[in-house]
Formats: sequence, structure tokens, C-alpha cells
Amino acid sequence: MTSLDQNQLVADLARDIVAQTAPQELPLFRATSAAYFKNPDKLLKSRGSKDEMLGFGAGEAVLMLTPSVLFIVNQVVTFVIAEVQKAVAEESSNLLDDLVKKMFKKFRPEHEQNAPPPLTPTQLVNVHQLAYEEASRLALSDAQAKLLADSIVGSLAIGSP
Repeated sequence: MTSLDQNQLVADLARDIVAQTAPQELPLFRATSAAYFKNPDKLLKSRGSKDEMLGFGAGEAVLMLTPSVLFIVNQVVTFVIAEVQKAVAEESSNLLDDLVKKMFKKFRPEHEQNAPPPLTPTQLVNVHQLAYEEASRLALSDAQAKLLADSIVGSLAIGSP
């Protein structure tokens, strides 16, 4: 998966997570994600600073969740890519891109006959743990970390949307 494709996938998935967990941030999502992909470290470090974020007047009392969601979803997508690569090591890169995308419910057609193999329960636990640990590492509250991890696993799980 190219860097641009991965960034687009991360942005699409993160937008859904932000819509579920911090809908008030949606108006700034596009600008925040563009700034994140341009310089992730800078944006993550500025999360807790007293400077105005992105020049939009989000004052010092506002702690945006979007940069954390982008970072965590990027980590999860990287993990899922590695898991898919293990499972289909000899498949073409185009098939790999399609399989990774279709593992997330957002990109999976409802009546797909050749649906990719779902992640195993163990892999879903690993995704949840990775997302939770990354959220905790970013100093998100325990409740926010659990909500983000649950939302991300929910976007991968087979079943009702």
C-alpha cells in the first residue's frame, strides 16, 4: 500500500471515529488531518500546548482528539497491513490493498461474495490492545482510550454495521 493510499485510508477511517467520539471536531477534520500527514510529530506535540491549534482559534483550553485518532488509526492500519501480508505473502500488491480496505466495514460491499478473511479473535484483541495502548501513551483518559479502541475494533469486526 503506498503512503498516499494508506494516508487516505487512515483519514477515511479516522473521520468515522471522530464522528463517533468527538463530532464537534468534524468541521476542522480536513485541516487537522492535512496538518497531521504533513508533520505528525509536530501536531501530536502541539496537542497539549497552549498555542492555538492550526490557527483556527481553538484556544488553550481545547484539547483536540483528532490528532490522536489519526495517530492511533495509522498504527492500527499498519498492524492490519502486517497481518494481511503474513496471510497473503504471495499475493499481488493490488490484492493486498483491496483486502486491507475490505477488512474495514466502511469499504466492504454488503453482499460481497469474495469477502476477505476476517481477522481472528486474537488479532482483534491485538488491535484493541494496540489502539488502547497508543491512546494511553498519548495521555488520553482511560474512557477515551477504551472508546477509541472499541470503535476501531468495531470497524473491523464482521457483523452488523
